[in-house]
Amino acid sequence: MPKIIENLENNILEVANDELFKKGYSEMTMRSVADACGIAVGTVYNYYKSKDVLVAKIMLVDWNRIIGQITLDCANVQNIHEGFKVMFDGVCDFVEKYDHVWTQYGKEVSVKRKMPAQFDWLITQLATILNEILVRCHNEQDEYISVFLAEILLNAAAKRDFEYENIARVLKRMF
Repeated sequence: MPKIIENLENNILEVANDELFKKGYSEMTMRSVADACGIAVGTVYNYYKSKDVLVAKIMLVDWNRIIGQITLDCANVQNIHEGFKVMFDGVCDFVEKYDHVWTQYGKEVSVKRKMPAQFDWLITQLATILNEILVRCHNEQDEYISVFLAEILLNAAAKRDFEYENIARVLKRMF
């Protein structure tokens, strides 16, 4: 009879997360994760078909945490300027945390194909929060503006040399 391990997927994710940040993307392997969990490597593959998929799950869990915090923090902002800054800071923190992963992650063809859809999903999440702020604080109901601002936010946060003050100047002209 096979051994039943409670919370195995969570354990795999925790161990993989630790290895990702201690060893780095290149040194983390499915085998090292399995060894650290005390399970066969095939068991890890039962949950995640590749290292890229495992790392994507780690990032997704973290992204959902950040989006949850951004949503809570933006519930009390007084205007789009405050909300955009909260969102920008949260997304920048995420980008900075995973900066060392981006250069290696996504080399699989299946992951590359999914990237545009994942980008659209991120934009949709950010646009939803922005739209709520615009409606609540500015009586503005235009989904295009929210999507436009979300794309600017995501692209600006991904650029290391982009200063928030540049976005703030544009926002002040718009609102």
